Amino acid sequence: MKNKLLSGTFWMMFGSIFSRVLGIIYLIPWLLMMGSPSHQNAAQAIFNTAYTPYALFLSLGVAGFPTAIARQVAEYNGQNKFKNSLRVFKYGLLFMIGTGLVCGFLLYLFAPMIAAQSAVVSTKVATTAIRVMVPTLIIIPPMSLIRGFYQGNSDMHPFGVSQLWEQFARVIFILLATFMIMNVFHQGYVKAVNYSTFATFIGAIACYLYLFSYTLKKMPYFRTLYQESLPADNLKVAPIFINIVKEALPFIFVGSAVTIFQFIDQLTFKSIMVDLTGMAELTAQNLYTYFSANPNKITTVVISLTIAVSESSLPLLATLAKKNDQRQIGATIAQNIELMLVALLPSAGILAILAWEVNGIFFPFDQTAAHLMAFALVCSVFMATFTDFFTVIQSLGNHHYVVHQLILGIILKLALQVPLTYLFGAYGTILATTLTFASMTVISYGYLKRHYLSRIKMRNVWKILVINALVLGPAWLVNTAIKLVFIPQSKISAFIYAALLGGSFMLLYLFLLNKSGLLKAIFGFNVKIPVQKPAHGKHFE
Repeated sequence: MKNKLLSGTFWMMFGSIFSRVLGIIYLIPWLLMMGSPSHQNAAQAIFNTAYTPYALFLSLGVAGFPTAIARQVAEYNGQNKFKNSLRVFKYGLLFMIGTGLVCGFLLYLFAPMIAAQSAVVSTKVATTAIRVMVPTLIIIPPMSLIRGFYQGNSDMHPFGVSQLWEQFARVIFILLATFMIMNVFHQGYVKAVNYSTFATFIGAIACYLYLFSYTLKKMPYFRTLYQESLPADNLKVAPIFINIVKEALPFIFVGSAVTIFQFIDQLTFKSIMVDLTGMAELTAQNLYTYFSANPNKITTVVISLTIAVSESSLPLLATLAKKNDQRQIGATIAQNIELMLVALLPSAGILAILAWEVNGIFFPFDQTAAHLMAFALVCSVFMATFTDFFTVIQSLGNHHYVVHQLILGIILKLALQVPLTYLFGAYGTILATTLTFASMTVISYGYLKRHYLSRIKMRNVWKILVINALVLGPAWLVNTAIKLVFIPQSKISAFIYAALLGGSFMLLYLFLLNKSGLLKAIFGFNVKIPVQKPAHGKHFE
């Protein structure tokens, strides 16, 4: 059972992380095919304008339902009632088809209004890009339920692998379609962007094909479960689904927090800058690309990697909450915070220091874009800590608290958005997000401190903070000094520079973690560095 759990966790983490990394790497050839830097910035703005509302509507369409179904299926399977599981799955599939159709219709209906408020020059182009995402939005919810069914059967393998097939097919289609449109048929970049957004549909179809083939292989196993199952109960499906929806909504609301904030930026930035300051629409579009579309690709990976590291303790927290073991809950939360910070701070910090190189590797070199990238990476620290703290609190069953705090956070973001954006432009928009997530992080930590960490000494956390200061401070100084005489100007030189400088200081970071005993304290192991001793009978002066 332990091996199966570890295998499932591995495939879920591997699928999630690798698919996100693949979703960044393809940007390099994709943007190069778009042509000039102005076309690249416009392509990113249009793509992000379509993808952010799609992601938000998808969250609403899925609504945490697959995870809730997985728990229901696991419960019935534990009682040897696979026939019940199958019935819940069938009704759930019909429900998800319905929600997919509803959300697809709403996205199609609201596309012109979303496009009109977004930071793009052409509303018509943005409307088309958004509506291209509708077919995917319709078919993704049922697919996510199939993944949830396997998860409920303690089979995580298709969850992770299907993500890889989905992303791989999507990326291949994007690159091939863009190459054909731009280099063979010599048509405009706008059409290439539309085909690139449609690639989500191709990825979903590839995922369906994989899940279908995997189901055929598992069919004998399911037949055995069906034959050995107890007779189906006279289930009242409607109350079950109502309870599932009630349970799922808080999770999806909190899980969508970052997307909600990005959507607020998308709908407000252009109107503030163009209408209140008189900024040209093209300039607003470029700034939107610099502070939102481009950094989001990088910060999403940072946040995902961090949460993947710290998430390992969350199932244990849910179990401890049922036992009401306050002392052990506090120790587990402390370990969770340590795991998160030890991964988050150096990754976000080094990337922020190397923002010129990171931005230049994936996007056109630009000083403003690099500064906004660095600022966004600093903001990602608070996004990640917020996500982790709120997920911890939810794992302990305190849904009402996190929902209430997130609503207050959204209100604070809306209150800060106009004055800060008006005063500081794109920096003000990021600042409004940073201050909001920082406030929610501090408040949620205070809650955890009062209820679970009051008797826990956070010595390791302070050590992590000190070590990061000892690494990131010199890294910034060395990088600043080098930039006085050498600034990378090509993608290859930027990559080599970032790999050498970033890799060197990450090795220093690991060395200090090992030397301080934190590797042993947090991960349960340390690295013994061999020391060469002089041969017997010989002396060295």
